[in-house]
Amino acid sequence: MTHAISALVLATALGVMASPAPQQPLARILVEQPLWGRDYTALLAQLRALQDAGETSAYVFQDRAAGASAFPSDQAATERVARVRALAAKPAPLGPQFKAMQGAGRAVTLRAGAARLIDGDGYHVVLDSPAALELLPPGLTIAAVRARLGEPERVTELTIQNTGDRRPVILKLHTYAGGAIAYAESNMAEPGVVERVVVNLAAVTPAVAR
Repeated sequence: MTHAISALVLATALGVMASPAPQQPLARILVEQPLWGRDYTALLAQLRALQDAGETSAYVFQDRAAGASAFPSDQAATERVARVRALAAKPAPLGPQFKAMQGAGRAVTLRAGAARLIDGDGYHVVLDSPAALELLPPGLTIAAVRARLGEPERVTELTIQNTGDRRPVILKLHTYAGGAIAYAESNMAEPGVVERVVVNLAAVTPAVAR
């Protein structure tokens, strides 16, 4: 049983977009190499492990990835972490396009653990590496994303509440591919810079893994 923190994440659609933008094919976004870091394909091979362990969304940061589910303590996350580790021992084979990208990159081993994010008080399943990891290019901006993909289909805000007096984390999500991918700015980071990418695992995993 997952002991997720209830009411930790509140999403509010703002309807910010001025006019509907055409939907970009998910496959195109996933192979836009300037929008991803050099170790990105190592994560793609582990997305099925996250999904099969019970995660529905993943956060991709520059130096690590995390399941979006929050647990009240590292002990509460232990079962989920153990399941991800067991599943990650047999990475899902990637489709031909991503296999070619993987072959052109460096060999990186990801490890699963539980850790807090800047988001709040919960613990998340985290995938990182003992070596310096680059899942997103340093300094990636929303302007660079728009230059490659055009205007987002919609722009929404995701509010992540904290206990105590800490201010909430507010993510501004620029969404593409029917909600499969969202590039996020954060009120805790520099404006205009992509703080993370939010990945819908149900849509992205079957698009990259065989």
